[in-house]
Amino acid sequence: GYTGFRINLSAHLGKKKNLLVLRVTNQHNSDVLPGKDNPDYNLYGGIYREIGLEITDGLHLSGDALILSTPHVCATRGTIHANVRVRNDRKRLAKARIGVEVLSPKGKVVAEGHAEAAIAPGAERIVNVPLPDVKWPKLWSPDDPALYTVRAKLRDKDRTLDKVRRNIGFRWFAFDADRGFFLNDEPVKLCGMNRHQDYPGIGNALPASFQAYDAVLLKELGVNFVRCSHYPMHPAFLDACDQLGIVVYEEIASWQYIGGKQFAANAVQMMEEMISRDRHHPSIVLWGLLNEGRSRELFQLLHDTAHRLDPWRLTVYAENDPEEGSKLGSVLVPDVLGLNYKVPHLDELRELLPGMRLMNSEHSNANTAERASWEGAGGKDWVDDELWQRDKIFADLDEFAKRDWMAGSALWCMHDYGTDYEPSWPIQRSGCFDSWRIPKLSAHAIRARWSSDPFTHILGHWSWPEGDASEKRVAVASNAESVNLLLNGRSLGTKARGQGFEWKVPYQPGELRAIGTHPDGGRTEHKLSTAGEPAALVIDLLNENLSTDQRDATLSASLVSDIQSEKLPADGTDITLICVTVVDAHGNWVPNATVPVAIEIDGPGTLFGVGGIPEVAAVAGRGRIVYRAGREPGKVRIVATSDGLASGAAMVKLTA
Repeated sequence: GYTGFRINLSAHLGKKKNLLVLRVTNQHNSDVLPGKDNPDYNLYGGIYREIGLEITDGLHLSGDALILSTPHVCATRGTIHANVRVRNDRKRLAKARIGVEVLSPKGKVVAEGHAEAAIAPGAERIVNVPLPDVKWPKLWSPDDPALYTVRAKLRDKDRTLDKVRRNIGFRWFAFDADRGFFLNDEPVKLCGMNRHQDYPGIGNALPASFQAYDAVLLKELGVNFVRCSHYPMHPAFLDACDQLGIVVYEEIASWQYIGGKQFAANAVQMMEEMISRDRHHPSIVLWGLLNEGRSRELFQLLHDTAHRLDPWRLTVYAENDPEEGSKLGSVLVPDVLGLNYKVPHLDELRELLPGMRLMNSEHSNANTAERASWEGAGGKDWVDDELWQRDKIFADLDEFAKRDWMAGSALWCMHDYGTDYEPSWPIQRSGCFDSWRIPKLSAHAIRARWSSDPFTHILGHWSWPEGDASEKRVAVASNAESVNLLLNGRSLGTKARGQGFEWKVPYQPGELRAIGTHPDGGRTEHKLSTAGEPAALVIDLLNENLSTDQRDATLSASLVSDIQSEKLPADGTDITLICVTVVDAHGNWVPNATVPVAIEIDGPGTLFGVGGIPEVAAVAGRGRIVYRAGREPGKVRIVATSDGLASGAAMVKLTA
């Protein structure tokens, strides 16, 4: 279900109408990866990635048709190996004429080559197309993710029969047991997160635009590394990582369980399919064997499979019991060993595993409570809980930062997600975003730590019960050199970065304002206002309409988050987020309001609420629901209502 497949229907088609039926099952089978019936992520049923029908000439490009690698890269030249897979379903011998060209990031042709091959009827052939080296290539990196485009065309005389294109990048990398990770000979600390793909109301069925949106959110936080836990990701997510500059560790579907011979055969097949599909991505540097389970024999089989298909990347395994893995020898198989948790024992583990290249593959797992469960006014508050999560995450990050030999780390995890694993059921809440991708306080704090874009944000809210004059902990996330905190225009003091941006402030209602001053003299600021009683609902439309050509798997050039849009194509697939905020009479966000909000649409389209209910749970004054466009052009009115509050409305235009 993760790597996809193609079936040639030609031999089965009649001359008149044909009925194509696809039957799917989500019945548990321990031989089908991940094998375990209740891993710590939901195994949703149904068809949750795109399906399509391709009509081609009998002589056509087949499967993952463009096989690319960059076996030699340095500052002065980059070598591209291009192989093209061609199939002949004609009844007689065919001559395939193949042209390949390489375009620079600016669209200029910098290399091209041609090849011809005779292909027997019913046969498939991989044709090598020689290409000259690209001189002085622009190198791919997180700070400058330069992408080249490779285009291949299959021709028959003067006709183009088929074509495909892929993005590639020139870069080289190394993991060192003593010095960590290097990219293009420069040391890079991998600062990352683990990412799942599910979303409330639609499960795993995130369209390409939302897959890309998750990558945008990661990049905004300053993340330069992502572990694809625990299965091959949608191509659109990987395309976005290429385009944004996020280093990727991709693994086959797994979670602790290791089965028998058929399981092993399926694991090898998934590894082959994942690498065949994704090896052109410059963002990918590691192929993950499995997650938390030990078998030296299976690891060696998967390791050898990865190196046979892709000798230029390294293998990695995520281990939560390295002591046991050391006894069994399983930790010695991968090129790089990922340590899950074990943060207090890093130095001991390095002594246990001398000479091994080490990184962290999961850390912190700091679960927050649901914001709706907090008492809010007059009682416990969700801010303290989320500041605790921030502190736990930062304590782990500080330990990794002290050790150059740790190549980097991957926080568990990016966002909350659905799980059938009993200790966490029904939602694992260790994310820096909630399930709807609404940021928790740790997301803002990580952005201030990792992102170079000027940023200042007050963590929490400034709306406490009337008469409360107790001292409050005010924390500010900022990458400024200094921050001045003001309450109702009066400065409460300026603090420098080394001091930590926290104050103890006796509560007074009004406006709390933080102003950050950056090294270049620029300023960033954020303010919070004390909210009154809930009075109304406000709707914003968040449209991640980043169109993807499924055949070519190339993203549109504009990867932008928080796109406010009132237009969607009437294609029955594009979606937007309906974002609801509870405000007071002056339009201020009300952070202690938890109310059910009914959503209605007047016009074509579908709402995807949890359990199929068209309702937003506005927790701590905010909530979201997915709207999918209908297939009829026209205007759609969206209305949010809740008892005692003025309704909110927005209009979406579905275009032909």
